Amino acid sequence: MRKAVVLPAVSVAGGILGLAVRQFQLNTAFEPGTGLPIAGQPATYAMWAVAVVTALVVIGLSLGKHRTFEKCYTSAFRTTSMIQLSGVMAGAVLLLAAGFFNVEAFVSAPVDLFTGARTVSIVRPILGVACLAAAAGVWFTVQKMKSGQQVKSVWVLLPGLVGCLWVMANYQSWAQDPVMEQYVFSLLAVMLSMVACYFLPGFAFGKGQVKGTLITCLLGASFCIMVLGDGLPMCDVALLMAMIFYLLSMASILLTNDAKPQPPEGLPTCGGSCQGCAGCGPAPEKNDP
Repeated sequence: MRKAVVLPAVSVAGGILGLAVRQFQLNTAFEPGTGLPIAGQPATYAMWAVAVVTALVVIGLSLGKHRTFEKCYTSAFRTTSMIQLSGVMAGAVLLLAAGFFNVEAFVSAPVDLFTGARTVSIVRPILGVACLAAAAGVWFTVQKMKSGQQVKSVWVLLPGLVGCLWVMANYQSWAQDPVMEQYVFSLLAVMLSMVACYFLPGFAFGKGQVKGTLITCLLGASFCIMVLGDGLPMCDVALLMAMIFYLLSMASILLTNDAKPQPPEGLPTCGGSCQGCAGCGPAPEKNDP
């Protein structure tokens, strides 16, 4: 079976298993009244075991020899698969929803009586606007690649901006929680998603790293699944779902293109269009002896 199916499936399976164990941990490993962790609970050890094993399996499957993608984002992420395209576009739609939820979370937040400031970080509405821009960027990127046109670098950078602002928006709530076990896996999910969203546009600047991109995308999606039941606000849940679809689909597309033969050297790279690009064009047919 192709890696384009196996690796995302492993990521999803690890995430679902982690989600089940995480619920067991939240129900049994913390004191009901104070929320403090109970030492020596097997659920905590089981959760870390699932996380570590998932990470090791994903890393192990992502290693090996990979294609070298030149300065062409399209050669790494162009696809004709409706399943893969639907996954990417589902990520864009969920980013759109996350944008509205983040703005709404700030607008509807109560105001502190002493400071007069809202109890939700000011970064939330900025993150909401970035999510809307990233959704548009993903849509424009897909349309450009489908028509064989060169992708503008600014569009592929926007999901990375979302990841950075997502960390900043959650920092306030994380800093106020004295129990790291309560949010450590959410922290890992957000951080891995942010790093993955910065690995992806590297292919547009001649800095594409297949191994690093696959590992962060697959692990980011897996950890996002693990924390879906953590009781996070809807603005974060929408972003988690967006990252799950977007990162898994992009990893699957990259694996599909990575399995193609390396284009012969000396062929032209992308200019104003992907027409004739060694990486974007169809693989050369081999003549039978």
